[in-house]
Amino acid sequence: MTRVFLSYTEADAAVAGRVADRLRASGLEVFRWEDPENQAERFVERLQTEIEIADIFVALISPAGLASTWCARERDVAFHREEQLKRQFVYVFEVAPTKIDGTGFLRTYAWADLKEPVDDRKLGRALAVLERDRPAPAESGTNGTPPNVFRNRTDELTRIRTTLGTTGTDDFWLVVSPPRMGKSWFLHRLLWELKEGDWRARLIDLRNLPAGHRADWAKVLCQLLDVAEPAGPFTEEDRYRAAAAVSNRSCRQLFLLDSAELLEQPAAHQLRRELTEIYELVGDSGNENTRMSVVVGTRRQDEWQGFRSSGGSSVLFQSLPLTEFTVSVVRQALHEFKRSFGADRLNRWAEGLHQLSEGLPALLVKGLRWAEETAFMRLTDCENGHQGVFDTVARPYISEDLLAADSLLPFGGDRLSDRKTALELTLRAIVPYRIFTQSHLRHHIEHDAELADALRAAGWDETGLWEAMSRTALLASPSEELWQVLNPPIRRLLYRYYHPDTPARLRAHVAARDFYEKWAVTPAGVEQGVVLIECLWHETTKLRLEEHQDLRPKLLAATVELATAFRRPERFSPAEFSRYVMQKLGADFEFASLLRPYEGLFDDVVRTLGETVSGGG
Repeated sequence: MTRVFLSYTEADAAVAGRVADRLRASGLEVFRWEDPENQAERFVERLQTEIEIADIFVALISPAGLASTWCARERDVAFHREEQLKRQFVYVFEVAPTKIDGTGFLRTYAWADLKEPVDDRKLGRALAVLERDRPAPAESGTNGTPPNVFRNRTDELTRIRTTLGTTGTDDFWLVVSPPRMGKSWFLHRLLWELKEGDWRARLIDLRNLPAGHRADWAKVLCQLLDVAEPAGPFTEEDRYRAAAAVSNRSCRQLFLLDSAELLEQPAAHQLRRELTEIYELVGDSGNENTRMSVVVGTRRQDEWQGFRSSGGSSVLFQSLPLTEFTVSVVRQALHEFKRSFGADRLNRWAEGLHQLSEGLPALLVKGLRWAEETAFMRLTDCENGHQGVFDTVARPYISEDLLAADSLLPFGGDRLSDRKTALELTLRAIVPYRIFTQSHLRHHIEHDAELADALRAAGWDETGLWEAMSRTALLASPSEELWQVLNPPIRRLLYRYYHPDTPARLRAHVAARDFYEKWAVTPAGVEQGVVLIECLWHETTKLRLEEHQDLRPKLLAATVELATAFRRPERFSPAEFSRYVMQKLGADFEFASLLRPYEGLFDDVVRTLGETVSGGG
């Protein structure tokens, strides 16, 4: 059944009742907070959940509705939900004469007329719009499982809430995640929870602002701080005026900026500078009742790392990465289903769904829905990585979300179609590698005619491609080394996407090891150890794909062979280099997971590698 969330204030309850009755008579399910069955619920959590599982959001607009804090919060969540759905979700019914000026994003919608007097004809015309656009019912599962079951970022929320609630602690935070990791949901949740207290909180999502704002830091700053935009260029006087406005509010204020990766780099740098300057001015005002805090959500954090203000003091953004969920989160979600799995079957389902989704929240939801739709009868297919299951659950998500234009080319530009094609072909080439450098790109451009042709069509040379790859939203950011790293769960998904069968995967890993062995002639420092481990990773993956019965002796022999073949950097003693590679490999969780089915084998590989390197000095 199609679900409708009806947003209104108490002053408009009478017309809300009439709208609800007509919607229900049309066969729609309507959520109204005033309905008796909702009165015992927790307010914030129930409203958030109901909006997220609704198919349609109807805002009854009047001067009282615009003045309502709760209605404003509901609309904030609805606007974000509409972005996720990529279709119209929000509908506006004007129930009392209302000036359109100052209504923000509401002014971009067509307002249906429900102003008094409201007769059946007028009501019918308004509701006909919903009937015309009525979407398919929300997928909630046969047991009514909410689609936001995996969005429990309790630890991260607690960390920021606790810090912001403590005097003298960090006020600038950077929430970083790859696409579809729940960043926007996290910011909205933080907004709601702090607004429920005594904070004045304001969230701006760059996706909902005109495209011109992405190069205009002053417009974004004024929107974020809720201050008037100057008529001309932003001056020092405007900075003082903005700081005074924030200080004179005499309350705790939280400013949240989402989708900050859309800001052009010079604009992002300047916005960070101005926020820091204004923060220090607010602090200098001495108003003990005022506190200014900023949380920025982004897929890229390079533009927000570190900043020394002109005053000499340092204000840094504390980074809070949102990573993939663990198996325990999947196991916890499975408990919500009324199934008598038993401990063993429950753990197997949790492991299988986690492997299918790589822990990405949005994909976990899709995986769980698939499991429920198939009545939890296809456990073997799930845990064995059946390609048909992957194609059903993961492939659409990868092509429509991870490989979307705003993910690969967040700054837009010319030749979008050709450049998106070039980046996709590049990803196909590099996803077998856990690390990559510009020399990886050069190697594949020289040996892949299709990629070379696509690069020419995109108008890029090797350096241009490297820079474009560095700006995508798929990298693990920031890279602490000279090389780049695709976000590991995303890399693993793309690897299965581009290399769907065993022969293709074998070819990819054989070619990768061959490349690394040739590449290893050049490195002279500790990177020699990194390349050694990556070679060993590809050899291990190859042996596993070949399903050797005698994998243990073959892998240990390959470890000795590789460790002997690689030259030890001259400036390190055998003991130093051995300790380095053993620590590096020993901390490699992904490598350890690859060998988890073979008890004790990973530890044996680490020890064999260290002993061979040490004895080969």
